[in-house]
Amino acid sequence: MARNEHGPLGKAWTDIGSDVNWSEYGGRWARHIEGTRYHVIRFENCREWGDGATGYHCDLQEITLDNPQLERALESCGGSDLDGESKVEWVKVDALSSYGAYAPLWQQAGTNARELLRAAKRESRTLERDADAHEERMNRPVNAIGTSARNYGLGRILGSDA
Repeated sequence: MARNEHGPLGKAWTDIGSDVNWSEYGGRWARHIEGTRYHVIRFENCREWGDGATGYHCDLQEITLDNPQLERALESCGGSDLDGESKVEWVKVDALSSYGAYAPLWQQAGTNARELLRAAKRESRTLERDADAHEERMNRPVNAIGTSARNYGLGRILGSDA
């Protein structure tokens, strides 16, 4: 699953789910930020959606491995039979991203695949360096009922901190 560190984004990113031709069929790359925090870039070719859409879509997600949804995420992708040391971090990051247990930080659509990836990478670096910008992004509402990105990522869709 995780191909090591030589994708279209450079050394700091690990491929956790890309097709051999990522610009045609999509891809996902992750990097460790600090502690239990990871960023995931998900890239999609909109033609793959099958609804007549064109162009590309790219988003940046924040994953925390201490997410209360981790076990359900692992079960949903067949990783629940892993135990102890074999539950490597990249498997957990991939499972949480695939399950939808992430804080949405940024998204953009366009017609230039490489520029979208560069923009997502820049956004990740900015949010890593700027704690105020990161906090603002995590606290902003991401759906119509006002759930913050932070609570959305933890599965607290009604916004509860409990």
